[in-house]
Amino acid sequence: MPGLVRFDAQGEARATSSVWGPVRVIQGREVLYGDTDSDNRDEAVVYVGCDDNGLTQNAQIAAGYVVYGHAGKSLVVIGSITPRQKHGTYPTALAGAEFAPGRIIVHEKWYRTNDPHCCPTGDATTVWTREGNRLTPGDPRITS
Repeated sequence: MPGLVRFDAQGEARATSSVWGPVRVIQGREVLYGDTDSDNRDEAVVYVGCDDNGLTQNAQIAAGYVVYGHAGKSLVVIGSITPRQKHGTYPTALAGAEFAPGRIIVHEKWYRTNDPHCCPTGDATTVWTREGNRLTPGDPRITS
């Protein structure tokens, strides 16, 4: 899916994936804020997800956070965050983020082998380190 995705007023867009075919891209309504570079201006994290538009009832194909920062008076994309704890046949979900100097701590919900599609029971956190305008993930830590 090369190029820009333009969301409608409901926070959705349609696109064509070279792997999945027609997909729906969804922008989350909740924005998380925190200062990672100690400049007293918050960075913002926005959820973006993708599903197969109901074709297989498989729900989510992928999820991520887009991290926005400042460049003068403009917003810039610092990077994207994707789940790091992967297991099973369903994609890991993102369940929140916390900000600290130089870091974004991301909470993930992952599927154990016998989890039903509705309900991932695994919890993990991944610490993403920010160096300048670069985000680097650490290893996921299973918390339950």
